[in-house]
Amino acid sequence: MRGNVPSWMLLALLAATAGCGDDSGGPDDAVAEDAVAEDAGADADADLDSPDLAPDGPAEDDAQLVTSVLPRGLECGATFAASVTLRNTGTTTWTRADGYKLGMVDDSDPFYAADTRIWLPEGEAVAPGAGWTFEFTLNGPRTAGSHVTDWQMVREGVGWFGDVASATVEVTCDAPPRRTGRVRLAGNSLQDDTGTFNALGTTMMWAAWAYKFDRDKLARNLEAVAGAGFHYVRALGVVGDYDEADYWDGREIDWHWPDYDAVIAGLTDLAYDTYGLRLEWTLIGDGQLNIPDEADRYALVDRFLAMSVGREQKIIHFELANEAWQNGFEGDAGIAQLRALTRYLRERTEILVAASAPAGVTCEDYELVYGGDVADIATIHFDRNSSLADGPWRPVRQPWELEYCTDVPVGSNNEPIGPGASVASENEPIRLVAAAITTYVSNLPFYVYHTNAGVRGDTELYEMAGFDAFRQLHELVPGDLASWTRKNAHWADAPFVVFAGDAGGSLHPDTMWPDLSDPTSGCVRAYADVNGDEFLVHPIGILGSVTLEPRRAMRFEVLEPLGGTRLSEQTRAAGERFELSGAEALVIRGTYL
Repeated sequence: MRGNVPSWMLLALLAATAGCGDDSGGPDDAVAEDAVAEDAGADADADLDSPDLAPDGPAEDDAQLVTSVLPRGLECGATFAASVTLRNTGTTTWTRADGYKLGMVDDSDPFYAADTRIWLPEGEAVAPGAGWTFEFTLNGPRTAGSHVTDWQMVREGVGWFGDVASATVEVTCDAPPRRTGRVRLAGNSLQDDTGTFNALGTTMMWAAWAYKFDRDKLARNLEAVAGAGFHYVRALGVVGDYDEADYWDGREIDWHWPDYDAVIAGLTDLAYDTYGLRLEWTLIGDGQLNIPDEADRYALVDRFLAMSVGREQKIIHFELANEAWQNGFEGDAGIAQLRALTRYLRERTEILVAASAPAGVTCEDYELVYGGDVADIATIHFDRNSSLADGPWRPVRQPWELEYCTDVPVGSNNEPIGPGASVASENEPIRLVAAAITTYVSNLPFYVYHTNAGVRGDTELYEMAGFDAFRQLHELVPGDLASWTRKNAHWADAPFVVFAGDAGGSLHPDTMWPDLSDPTSGCVRAYADVNGDEFLVHPIGILGSVTLEPRRAMRFEVLEPLGGTRLSEQTRAAGERFELSGAEALVIRGTYL
């Protein structure tokens, strides 16, 4: 929204904002507590038709700040409706075609990433003496502290001109309460001294390198991760070819460092003590290059075991190797060694232990690594193929299949599709958040937000799509959901009958829209969990709308996953059909009556 401001209104604005910098009243009292309205120090009796003239007359391009509404305080990720009102005190009319815009000073602003300019609309003209209000939305950055937002008029290709609208904003990043105590399993759920929870992690494979070489970058990202509601980060213990050029050049993590033990201990302490974040330590990456000897691998396990003593609550779990089949554990002999190392580690610690992601995506692949009770949890890299009928929603639903594997421990969705991820990438926040919820509904208590920024750390994690979209999950999803009883939509005791509609107007019960040749409504899946009289249903991949029919009388609320907004509260009788729409995925929480 924006508006042309005539001279009479400018006069009123100037009068209303005169003296706004003192504490005796005025505009500061009329705006939100975390906002401040600034004027240009104008006299309320100023003659807007007779601006002060420079000795040689008015400049061709000039602007006087009438008022601005900018925040004085903002939380990480929060939004603020800002505005800047300027009067054209030059001799040239401002138009979009002539390149007149409100710009970020120095072409950057920590609160605005959409563009470096706020444009005038097509066809608008701000004549000399008239004014214009630019309205735009600011977003709290991911780093706490004092940040400056400042704006000035610019004529593209000519130069900057006029008064600057500026504010120093105190940004706060309130992390959730720190979880305490060693993490253990309670059924399929995770539990510590704070209670049961669904673990939300993010990849930071480069974290140990940054602890040694770029502590500022590490601190920025850990602070942002904690502020966005994550519980843990996934870091590599070793990675890179120490002798030859490879992908990890400049980011190698070397177990030969003289201070290696201090690095892995220091990172563990920094993440938890300062930011309340636990570590998932994946001990070996590129093991075929940097630690090929079996004896050295056992020695590395011993070093992590020694480091972990007294730090048990700071480590959410160990993983022996990243994608073992391509990181030094090839073939049958490699799998045998991986399993032996995993048992060795597990027998010597109470911290949860995983082996590695299996090479394939079938139960046979999973059981090859995890069969026979070698680990507490199974770190799985699910299929990212999005080329089939359900398209980009197919990777979202993959964790549901793990529970059908009989000789595999509790699972972690350890490296799912995400922004910039290899093989296939996902940038839509709704699908990223739905993937986490689907993971928990599928009875897996771990979800890792995986991005290319989390691998080498060449860019900031908090710049990735969907980074700040997960914070409401802890309110949306019960902490023990992974231990509830799963119900697929077509099962006779699922909460709802789910319908898909076709182009002929028919509704098909117990059907998902990818099963139809001409679908017009429905969802890709509607997985559910039930706990006594409580239930949670998560329809995903909604095609316009989805029709549901309760199998029992119930009361429920419908929530939008990205913001946690309650869309409706309903009471329905068994068989009372209804329709939901408004988002591509929804969360339905309720109780049977």
